[in-house]
Amino acid sequence: MKSGILAVIGLIVGIAIGALLGGGLLATPTTITTTVVQTSTQTVATTVQTTVTQTVATTATQTVTQTVPVTQTVTASPRLSAADVALRRELGSLVGRHFLGMFQTVAVVTQPNTLCSALAASALASLPPYSRGYLVMYNATAPDASAQAAAGASAVFLAFGGEEPAAVADKSLRDFLAALAKTGFNGALVVHSRAWAVTNGFKTVLNDTRTADFVKRRAVYVVTLNATHVIISQFNATTGALTPRLYIDRRTGEAVRRYTDAESLFLRSTVGRVAGAVLFQGYGKVAIVTGMDPACVALSGAAYAASKANSTKIFVYSGDANSLAREIAAYGPDAVFIAFGGDMPSYAISQATRDVLTALKNANYRGDVLLHAFVLRATNLLGSVLDADLSQWLSQRTVKGIVPDLASRRVYMVQFTVAGRLLPQTTITSLPMPETIADILTRVLAS
Repeated sequence: MKSGILAVIGLIVGIAIGALLGGGLLATPTTITTTVVQTSTQTVATTVQTTVTQTVATTATQTVTQTVPVTQTVTASPRLSAADVALRRELGSLVGRHFLGMFQTVAVVTQPNTLCSALAASALASLPPYSRGYLVMYNATAPDASAQAAAGASAVFLAFGGEEPAAVADKSLRDFLAALAKTGFNGALVVHSRAWAVTNGFKTVLNDTRTADFVKRRAVYVVTLNATHVIISQFNATTGALTPRLYIDRRTGEAVRRYTDAESLFLRSTVGRVAGAVLFQGYGKVAIVTGMDPACVALSGAAYAASKANSTKIFVYSGDANSLAREIAAYGPDAVFIAFGGDMPSYAISQATRDVLTALKNANYRGDVLLHAFVLRATNLLGSVLDADLSQWLSQRTVKGIVPDLASRRVYMVQFTVAGRLLPQTTITSLPMPETIADILTRVLAS
């Protein structure tokens, strides 16, 4: 009977673990030997009438005056307004903050003009601290060099357009993509709204034999906007369909999600209280390692407040894992709770977790390792984190984690074993999951 119950619990835990996973000119004739005086009024294309007066002395001591009309065409740059620049600054900031940060490295490729520069600079300046972005200024005379500079990124933001004529922006974009295709680039493409417009919804790109197949094999996202929102849509290059993935409210500057900030913080606070009251019980000292994301702060604060350990201390990871490990070693805990998550993308959670575990290993930390549910989910049960050395070190530690199971409306405290990734070994205890929490968690996981 007891073995049967254990088998059922093991099955439930297994299911739960599975569930975790963009001058006319009036020339005033002045009679000198040869004089041209021009007063220029700037327009986009202007026909200029210039009067040239020449005085010629003949051998018959006769003076002949000739008036020769000369016609010129002057093409001037379009006038820019502060509103034009402000729009690009707004668009770049919102896209950089809310979407481009989903990629570990972003190459922002742009053309050398005022509006493109405003867009690109704003996008790069708004990236979250865990995402690395860099600028590639497109060189129309050397597209291969520009493509090579962008080829190592996880995503390329195609910030083409600005003041460029549509035909010029279209050709430059296609030439760049053709060069990028030759580099073996396999990341995502993010298309700025004007780049999307000048290519007629990417039709010119798909009609170009140099770029069509390449684009169809890439994840392509398109940035568009209306009076109220910036919309990020995924583009299916085969069917032509655009599927909205993210809405950003232009009035508030915030992403529109299926849950509110208050609900997100409530969820994390609840999980934090469970960690402190249940997972920390029985320990002398627990070090909580967290990020600067508001949701991480809410989780850590609640865990600290509810902690059943004799002593609890919060350590904020800001990128220097070795310094963090020294601070933790000075504190001397017998358990470290890794509480990354919140709005951090999976790659950022994986990287931060890998950095902290590696630093703890190098500092010869010998205590237990406790893991937040979002760490388990984002790292695929540490499958994206562990190498041979980390696996060996972690296999000598006691590893526990929080595993929510929406199907059964239960939250499990699980002890794991290490075999390339974490495998559930023992269910320590379980708690009921309130329906309110289940509803919020469902919407958070679906976002």
